[in-house]
Amino acid sequence: MLASIHLTYVLGTLPFEERFAAARKLGFQAVEFPFPYAVPAREYARLLDDHGLAQISIGAPAADYKAGAPAYSLTPALKPQFDESVSTVIEYAKAIGCSRVHVFAGSRAPDVSQELAFETYCSNLAEAYDRLHAEGLGLVIEPVNSTDFSGYFLDRLDLAIAAISRSERPRIKIILDVYHAHVNGEDPVAFLGDHGSSVTHIQLADFPGRHEPGTGTVDFDAIFQALVDINYPGSVGLEYVPTRSVFEGVPLSRQLGLAVESGAS
Repeated sequence: MLASIHLTYVLGTLPFEERFAAARKLGFQAVEFPFPYAVPAREYARLLDDHGLAQISIGAPAADYKAGAPAYSLTPALKPQFDESVSTVIEYAKAIGCSRVHVFAGSRAPDVSQELAFETYCSNLAEAYDRLHAEGLGLVIEPVNSTDFSGYFLDRLDLAIAAISRSERPRIKIILDVYHAHVNGEDPVAFLGDHGSSVTHIQLADFPGRHEPGTGTVDFDAIFQALVDINYPGSVGLEYVPTRSVFEGVPLSRQLGLAVESGAS
């Protein structure tokens, strides 16, 4: 099972280039960093290659959903921006050897109804999937809770399943964020049992607080047992807000199967 660490959430206190070496030192085989576009693709690819790391996924350029900006993927009037974002991510993803593209849902514009936003999103997912597939790339989506991220449209796991169905592209995959699911009162173990074949990556943080596993109430043993039960072929990553340095000990290192290099504690 491929294990990843988030370059911003978990390693964000380090200088940028040092985060890659730290990821490898801690035993990870992959990293997460959804919007690397400020770094030239050739340079980013070098950082991955120099440290023997894979990129878990890359986000298509998106409007600032944290600020509530209308999403390219949900807004009919922003279709040109959406199409351009797909073109941009295809070029960058291929340059860095990343096979998964995350199309963010973002925020619905006030003048776009819920129904129109959903139809626009599903239509855009279908088009994006076809364009990515033609380039040998896959499409992933991620439900993000709308409590912490006010106005985020794709805010529940069941809505993600509905969007995949409506887009008529069953090979679209889901990033299952355990923290977001728990904020919503959704059960990630039950979801894996019912829809595990749709999940390609799992992000781990505890609830409440979104801190490292072991600080809250999430039953991570049950999650890993569910992965065994479904013979899960995807990846798992740490995406949490640290309360202590990861160099003091990697949460769930045994379950993640990390081979920590000498010098990391």
